[in-house]
Amino acid sequence: ACGGLPALRGSRADLARLREGGRGSTGRSHAVRHVLVAGQAALALVLLIGSGLLLRSAWELRHVDPGYDTRDILTFQIAPHRPELNDAVSYARFNLAFLDRLAALPGVRSAGIVENVPIDEATARIRVRTETTEAGSDGVPVNVTFSAGDYFRTMGIALKAGRTFGADDHGVTRGNILVSESAARLLWPGRDPLGQRLQRSAGSPWETVVGVVGDVLQDGLQSEVQPLVYFPLVGPAPDGGRARSSPGFALRTTVPAESLVPAVRALVRELAPEAPLYRVHTMQELAERSMQQVDFSLLTLGLAALLALVLGAVGLYAVLSQVVAERTREIGVRMALGARAGQVRAMVVGQGFRVVAIGMLVGLGAALAATRVLGSLLYGVVAHDLATFLVMTFVMGAVGLFASWLPAWRASRLDPVESLRRE
Repeated sequence: ACGGLPALRGSRADLARLREGGRGSTGRSHAVRHVLVAGQAALALVLLIGSGLLLRSAWELRHVDPGYDTRDILTFQIAPHRPELNDAVSYARFNLAFLDRLAALPGVRSAGIVENVPIDEATARIRVRTETTEAGSDGVPVNVTFSAGDYFRTMGIALKAGRTFGADDHGVTRGNILVSESAARLLWPGRDPLGQRLQRSAGSPWETVVGVVGDVLQDGLQSEVQPLVYFPLVGPAPDGGRARSSPGFALRTTVPAESLVPAVRALVRELAPEAPLYRVHTMQELAERSMQQVDFSLLTLGLAALLALVLGAVGLYAVLSQVVAERTREIGVRMALGARAGQVRAMVVGQGFRVVAIGMLVGLGAALAATRVLGSLLYGVVAHDLATFLVMTFVMGAVGLFASWLPAWRASRLDPVESLRRE
């Protein structure tokens, strides 16, 4: 299409141009070229702003504190199926015994259990009641999970107050629980959460808070902090019901985390040969996976922005070069009459930059509307971030000035006598 339009225009008989020796160009053709260049500048600016927003998001995500460590941690799950594992207590005992064997493996610094491994799994959401919950109320929604062993130290989750779970907490009778900081603020605002009690449902036993731990980004690095309550490794009911199946194990290692996978597989074959081993990941791998969507979008949009920027610069350079060629006689006359080289350069640069400026104004308006679709990919930056808009507008303007300066520099070096002689 871009090649066909000038070909069609050039194929039409134009006696006026023939009579003038082919010099000059119609105002209409100038306008069409300027519109195309302005449109290219607008598109390039929209893509540049989108890329800038994603780049800032990627930077923020790389430096976000998720509330846990991602280095030197191996996570996995197993699913044992045995007739004797028919209630909460037996299932918890099996997992705790297996955890002790894992902790004894060479290269393991500490080990813990959690029902939902951060980033890899979301937690369940239930409504709980506190001693101040009004009668007839459904309670307050919080996220819940189950943990055991040295889980919090293994994951690097800070203990803010109280203690974590001990071996005596994993029994049939419900008793002690841990809450995250956000859960403590939600359930007992302005009060010390230690010693406070809650119920999972009306009529169920009361459970007492014995510790407060730091908040974590459970659903990925781009997620928001959710109030989280940790229960001991027992089943959903204290009456012998089956325990939560397939908990996740986390190992903090003194060696590369992935190098422990063969030892873990061997231990599973020894203690639970019927149990599949699955969801084997390092926390670093899960963190990188959480970044994949942003990284891929940044790569594709960044390449498109770079291509649009280059094409816009080349297009502007080509148009201004053509304008200079068409105005060779005019420029020669101006310089013969005393125009300085700097004045010629300013004239050509001004003509080019006016086109780019119009395109940038259109691009800014389009970017304000278009960047809203990036909302789900952005983290730590708003879609209408002023700094990003200003920086990318400056980049577009600088490229436009450079593309305008090259033809202007060539025009200012014309020999007026030689240009008039050629005409």
